[in-house]
Amino acid sequence: MSTTSERILSTSERILDGALRALARRGVQKLSMSDICDEAGVSRGTLYRYFKNKRDVLEAIGQHVENGYKEAMQQAIKARPDPEDRLRVVMDVIVHYSDSHPEAALVIDEEPEFALGFLRREFSNYLNTVRDALEPVLDAAPMVQNGALTRNQLAEIFLRIGMSAALLPSPQARKLPQRVAAMWDALNRKSR
Repeated sequence: MSTTSERILSTSERILDGALRALARRGVQKLSMSDICDEAGVSRGTLYRYFKNKRDVLEAIGQHVENGYKEAMQQAIKARPDPEDRLRVVMDVIVHYSDSHPEAALVIDEEPEFALGFLRREFSNYLNTVRDALEPVLDAAPMVQNGALTRNQLAEIFLRIGMSAALLPSPQARKLPQRVAAMWDALNRKSR
């Protein structure tokens, strides 16, 4: 990748990170291009070089969050590649993604209509990411092997369970990855 491409990518990411913080702070209706510039630490000229208007920024924020989620999933699997740990690793990313991206959680709290609209539109992309990440778990699952559930259906169950922790956070929800993994292990022991 050339130096120019790296600079463009980092400026764009900086703008989108700033836009996400500004969105969490100001909300969709009050958000202005000036707010985005202030949060991102860029000039108006720089912002308008990348985005024509607020709507373009808002659309790009969704893709930015989705890309960050995919990257977090890939890095977590790379750090713990053992297929035996895969369900816990994937559930950890789903449940704890907002720990490293608190502005995403703030947007859910401050702009639930915007956040839920985004999740509805992009759910299938998140599902594909989770299904691909869970491939070893899904392929070995007795309920998939016997045809009771498809790989996609089982991945969706795990994604929806994990998303519930992000949408309805609580101290108990933080332990969800361990509980889901323990439940899964117990179910699979009974199936054998």
